[in-house]
Amino acid sequence: MDDTLIIERGFNGPRLSGNGGYVGGILAERFNRHFGKDGAVEITLRAPIPIETPLQVARADDALLLKDGETLLCEARAGAVDHLVPPPPPADWADVMRRGEQGGSPEDSDFHWCIVCGRGRRVGDGLRVLGTHGPGSGQSLSCYLPHANHADAQGRIKQEFVWGTLDCPGAFAVQEPDDWRPALTGRMTAKVIERPKVGERCAVVGWKIGAEGRKLYSGTALYTESGRLCAIGHCTWILLKN
Repeated sequence: MDDTLIIERGFNGPRLSGNGGYVGGILAERFNRHFGKDGAVEITLRAPIPIETPLQVARADDALLLKDGETLLCEARAGAVDHLVPPPPPADWADVMRRGEQGGSPEDSDFHWCIVCGRGRRVGDGLRVLGTHGPGSGQSLSCYLPHANHADAQGRIKQEFVWGTLDCPGAFAVQEPDDWRPALTGRMTAKVIERPKVGERCAVVGWKIGAEGRKLYSGTALYTESGRLCAIGHCTWILLKN
């Protein structure tokens, strides 16, 4: 198998490279389609993903590889999320909406223009999964309002955007509120259970799983307002050195 993938401008995390969750969702869909699977997929990011650059997707045994010439950028393999036990869906939706108004990555952040959490992205452009640390230690809570610009013909949010919603809220959960070192997605494993519909008010809960040096481990779960679990995942974050 040989294919080409281009991450268009606007699907970024850091300003000049692709968002890990979005890229992971793109590659996960191709992995499941190519191998005839529909389960969780593990995505390992080896290098920043260039934007507006033809990238090569190739099969290697039981994996799909994303490469820029000879540089390995990302690989996808079958994963598992059955061990994850997410917190329950939020009961206080006034709190969810308040965090959506106050949270996300502000103007002085490296991720102000991130497609997922950037406050600089307008409604219908970015996903605007805006949240904050809390309500408890090692937790995060984010608001997500699915937009038609990110949906398929049936009105359900495309898989790559669902993966995106599971990305940044994990960093909100694992980083201390006063720790402003950038954290980049190193590995992400996720499973989409049922994609939300346009206009279906959602929340993402995040929780800290652990830490090891500059590696932080989080879980995230996407719920609808009715409490339906739409997607779940876990992520390894790499804190950049000061």
